[in-house]
Amino acid sequence: MSTDTETGQRRRRVRLTPMRSIPVEFSGERAGEGLLTLGQLDIYAWMTPDDAYAFLRAELPVPSVVSIDDVAEALAVLISRYESLRTTYVPGDVSVEPRQRVAAAGVQLLEVCSLGAGQWGPRDRPAAAEALIRWLRESPDPARCPVRVAVAIAPDAGDRVIACAAAFTHLAVDHGAIGILKRDFAGLLDDPARRWVGPASHQPLDQAELEATPAERLRGEAALDQLRERIRRMPRCLYAVPGGRTSGGSLAVELSSVAAAMAVRRVAARTRTSRPSMVLAAICAVIARRANYPELVLPQVSSNRFEHHLVNYVGPLAQGTIATVQIAGKSFDELVGHTWTTVMEANRLGRYDTAKRDAMAELIGHERGLRPNHDPFFNSLVAESWSGLTAGVGFQPEEIDVALARTELRWRPMPDARAPIRFTLNQIDGCLRLDAWSGDTGLVPRAELESVLLATERLLVAAAHGDVPGSRMSEIIGLEPLTGTPDRILIDHCWVDVADVQRLTDDAIAPAAAYVFASAGGRPLVAHLTATDTVHTPEQAHARCMAALTRHPTAITPRHYVICRTAPSDPADPAAWPAPLATGTGRA
Repeated sequence: MSTDTETGQRRRRVRLTPMRSIPVEFSGERAGEGLLTLGQLDIYAWMTPDDAYAFLRAELPVPSVVSIDDVAEALAVLISRYESLRTTYVPGDVSVEPRQRVAAAGVQLLEVCSLGAGQWGPRDRPAAAEALIRWLRESPDPARCPVRVAVAIAPDAGDRVIACAAAFTHLAVDHGAIGILKRDFAGLLDDPARRWVGPASHQPLDQAELEATPAERLRGEAALDQLRERIRRMPRCLYAVPGGRTSGGSLAVELSSVAAAMAVRRVAARTRTSRPSMVLAAICAVIARRANYPELVLPQVSSNRFEHHLVNYVGPLAQGTIATVQIAGKSFDELVGHTWTTVMEANRLGRYDTAKRDAMAELIGHERGLRPNHDPFFNSLVAESWSGLTAGVGFQPEEIDVALARTELRWRPMPDARAPIRFTLNQIDGCLRLDAWSGDTGLVPRAELESVLLATERLLVAAAHGDVPGSRMSEIIGLEPLTGTPDRILIDHCWVDVADVQRLTDDAIAPAAAYVFASAGGRPLVAHLTATDTVHTPEQAHARCMAALTRHPTAITPRHYVICRTAPSDPADPAAWPAPLATGTGRA
């Protein structure tokens, strides 16, 4: 099998040819078996073998001159040092919990691919690494090892390694753990004297034991108590163009902006806050303006790496949390500070039993008539911590304005996603690379993603000139609020078009007749419908509507159901409906 790719810098074609597999022996300090950690359980709950995120792939850094033997030795130390890289998983069932099993020793294959004849050097590394990652993705490992590593070599230069990449099962790592592995791998290649395993560190088996203690269980319950109230205020669909219909398509648009990278450094020097927090603040300002929300209740990702024993932990710790960002009445600098604070507070609620969170969210969703979506709105993959402070910079605002001409937008197809819109910060040094991902282009089309990204850039660049008062925010953002049909209403923290609720109800209770009123009898969002053999109580109607919600991502269920024997000739007149057989919310 061969893989072709090109680099935008040199446009040189890279063709990989698999050559051989080198056995790499590893030996750790112990074997063991135990329960999964909370972070592993969070992934186990959704991960399937074919899921796009079952494996995380990344380039591993290599110096300009390094041999295959050097890479093999470094790999042996990494696997010996970190138990998650030599762990397999025993599935659970209704009566048995899943478990993790650590091997004391074993053999891992290092896969070697040739770049072919020609002159290959460090300038080709990005393209070669991209080709390796693609090859790892398209050539799955039948053994499904926890880690798989491949190198691209230059045969005309004594088999010198040009690039290296790895695929990790998500049960073994998260993005924070990959950053630690990259750092250690680079250090092992740079200095052979470091190639020893070292004393035991905090490992996933140790973390699972810690999380089973009474103190940690109480901590998890306290986090769930606070998340409960935030789930009650999360909107059903934060962002979608009015009148949009599901299309099944999904894509991401990446903003590459040198100007924005320069701008966030200036703002960070002024506000003494982290750069990811100000990127999120700018996104929140744009989304709040466009979606017409005074506050955003956002699912987020907490790295959960705040305690000393977890700083260098290699295993999945990241879990979802919920942040509430108040937008109205704040200048940009005030919004940046507020965003940083509220995200830090939310991050401390990020360790809990996912099964309990899901059960709690299911009950709240039934009460509210919607399906809470916990997919993260914003995820930062950059190394800078949320609390990191950035030093001042030497360039002037005028230089930032000139750099705007270099901004680029690139789009690519993506796997299906549940969230209508989400953002990923991929890079912030030198060039800001920010993804906006539409889970359904029928709800958030490509043009909408591009306009939101460019508005975010405009706000960041404007803030580089000085604080932006709240009164000027809308002018700089340059986007008008989304407007729906005249019957669009704000109810239970959700903007909803009554027509969407009508389509949901028609779908859910067919062949019965139904009509949804924005307001009737002093109650909001009331559905009048005819009784059938299967739907003749509000509880049955609500259960049907809840089951149909997945096909109607912008709708919520009616607040009240009125069940009648027949429908009038003019169903739009609430007074024309006959005396009801039953009425109620259906939430009992």
